[in-house]
Amino acid sequence: MDILNATVRRVSDVLGRIAMVFMAILMFGVTADVAARAIYGQSVPGLFEMSELSMVMVVFLGLGWTLRDDAHIRVTMLTDRLAPRPRRLAGSLAWLCAALVFLLLAWPSTQEAAYSFSIREFRWGVVQIPIWWTKIALAAGLWFAAVQAVVKAVLVATDRDLPETHPAPAEY
Repeated sequence: MDILNATVRRVSDVLGRIAMVFMAILMFGVTADVAARAIYGQSVPGLFEMSELSMVMVVFLGLGWTLRDDAHIRVTMLTDRLAPRPRRLAGSLAWLCAALVFLLLAWPSTQEAAYSFSIREFRWGVVQIPIWWTKIALAAGLWFAAVQAVVKAVLVATDRDLPETHPAPAEY
């Protein structure tokens, strides 16, 4: 299980770094677009379309980091009151439910990605930009999230879910 968990961590790091590259493209692109509109009175052609694709990449490739760090929105009011064993079981069940949801999203996304790739789908706009590759990345991100959620469920159930090493927040 430790090898699988380490592999999942490495893959989430790679996907997270790719998401960061797309975040940088998004930030610099929007900045360039604002500057172009202020200076020339018109947008950069194709930047709107590229921004849309970048958002997809940031969300679905960055999902691994969110799951790994427990950075998603959650309400723990009930589980915090449980004894350690029932809390682990409830947490594990919640992760298995999350994995199921990811699988339910991943399957049709994979079918759509395969179709999109087969027709080399692109987005109409000022500039024609292929979008099939983002649909493949979206499906891959969902499949990875499902695997990651199952690994997390097992780690939580066996009380081997160690928190990430982050600096402690400053006290105010």
